[in-house]
Amino acid sequence: MRRRKSIPELLADIKIAQNKIDFWVSKIDNRIKNLEQLSLTNLGRFPYLSREYLKEVDMNKNIVLKLLQLKVLLEILEIRIETVLVLGEVKGYLAPVVEAFKNIKKEISIPLEFSPIIDEILDTLLPIESLDKSYIPHVSEEANKILSEAETIAKQELNKRYKVIQQNI
Repeated sequence: MRRRKSIPELLADIKIAQNKIDFWVSKIDNRIKNLEQLSLTNLGRFPYLSREYLKEVDMNKNIVLKLLQLKVLLEILEIRIETVLVLGEVKGYLAPVVEAFKNIKKEISIPLEFSPIIDEILDTLLPIESLDKSYIPHVSEEANKILSEAETIAKQELNKRYKVIQQNI
């Protein structure tokens, strides 16, 4: 049985997860830039190859979008946990964020290196979350709202990050 983590340890795990997301996004970002360059280089000679590179760019951008969405959720969770530390009130405040994490975890396959951190965060918050569901009548609606806000923020970040206009090939 694993030792239950304290709130400061949980906040440290959240920071570690955010840093890992930044690292992964930068690796994928470099890959996207290389693929875009390869696509432009091969545009005249090998148009099919160029289109394939652009397809892979789109797949990588979708991965970055989900990673950025997960990072936004981690930031929201961090803010809410810090608020709980200051106010001392837990009921109804963390449950929607935990539910949003469960939903996004179902949507994306989290890599093996990253999964234990997210699982530990969720395991620490599950007892709190089970108390909160009886207090808030619409946890799922709030979770969906948080997920859509995170997705909107992630899309804005993705658009800022990749301003390259793709040509029809």
